[in-house]
Amino acid sequence: MLRLRPALWPAILLFALSACREGAAPDATVATVDAETALAAAVDAPPLYPDRFAPAGRSETLRFGRGDTLDGLLRRAEIAPEQRAALCRAVAAVFDLGSFREGREIVLRWDRSGGLLGLDYALDYVSDLCAWRRGDGFAAERFTAALDWEPRVVTASATPSFYESLTSQGEDGDLATRVADLFAGEVDFFFDLRPDDRMEILVETASRPDRAGARTRVLAAWMRVDGERRGAYLFPDEDGVRHYYHADGGSLERQFMRAPLNYTRISSGFSHNRLHPVLGVHRPHLGVDYAAPVGTPVMATADGTVVRRGRGGGEGRFVTLRHPGRIETTYMHLSSFAKGTAVGQRVKKGQVVGRVGSSGLSTGPHLDYRIKVDGRYVDARNFRSRPAAPLEEARKTVFAEQVARYDALWSNLAPPVAETVAVPDFFRQYDSSDTSE
Repeated sequence: MLRLRPALWPAILLFALSACREGAAPDATVATVDAETALAAAVDAPPLYPDRFAPAGRSETLRFGRGDTLDGLLRRAEIAPEQRAALCRAVAAVFDLGSFREGREIVLRWDRSGGLLGLDYALDYVSDLCAWRRGDGFAAERFTAALDWEPRVVTASATPSFYESLTSQGEDGDLATRVADLFAGEVDFFFDLRPDDRMEILVETASRPDRAGARTRVLAAWMRVDGERRGAYLFPDEDGVRHYYHADGGSLERQFMRAPLNYTRISSGFSHNRLHPVLGVHRPHLGVDYAAPVGTPVMATADGTVVRRGRGGGEGRFVTLRHPGRIETTYMHLSSFAKGTAVGQRVKKGQVVGRVGSSGLSTGPHLDYRIKVDGRYVDARNFRSRPAAPLEEARKTVFAEQVARYDALWSNLAPPVAETVAVPDFFRQYDSSDTSE
């Protein structure tokens, strides 16, 4: 029987967890918890599942297929009609019967005499739906595991890449993507990086004995870019929604991402007098060309509305989005359009709008990305959009205390930084031969 106890945290992290606990109610308050109180809570905590299934006999796991229902799976397990109906009624009281997902599983349990005890279903990594026998029927309830979160520090180097640096340490390379997303409005992870730049991440990890893998979340992260250290700290706003902020309370979120895709190199920059690689004449190039393989996803750099989509002569397949603040972005030479990008449809920042191609006047696969502000084109590499609203003044004192705790925890856990070996600067390649439109 699974018995997960609440976490026993070092006093330095208890405040951080109370502010950012996964699944906290929107009106959750920030409070400190002393070690004695935490220990008492751990000792007195009930198991995740009270012994409703003990003494258990056999169990059977059933997987939802396309179009399957709970009643259908119970019928397949040869559960009697009256028990099927009672189980479905109990579950429906706490869970939408139409929300069971294809590929997910339920576990049916019987006692040693062959009587049906109930079922359980994993809602997500930390939550479960449990139905058990009570009297002549069944009762159901949702349970949330009190996971034991363990803080730790992870560091990565830009050489050869943040992803490879993490995976070589046995870490999930997805961590690099998550941190890159945090700083996407401030750092172009191709153009801005140097070989000795570093990524420093304060994470907490928890696992369950009955679940594969582990849950990892980023409490704070720091980027050392070109000698400057930038921090991101997780903290809930006044509505309980968690965001990442700089140490001064400024938001890391910006209206626009720095780049619309993960690219190989910049093959041509913004210019008012560039030699066209196909036409052989000098003409303005009012965008930035990002070389990337055919099929690379191209993302909307900000929330917006599709105002034009089609195929032009030189532009090839293109999509143009209109954004607040009299700003337009255009994505050219696409190989295909993504679903949900018809004219008039709204798209979200980071949503795929198409894929890299070589349509139109082009000598190789790339994206020509353009930004127009107040009717005039600007250099996308130098464009800086406005940040989101900063943290509310009333919460900045509490936030400053939180930042101090994160920094102290980092200092206690961080490994010594090894001396960086100089390597060629391959992060800012620029192909002067200009082989794309």
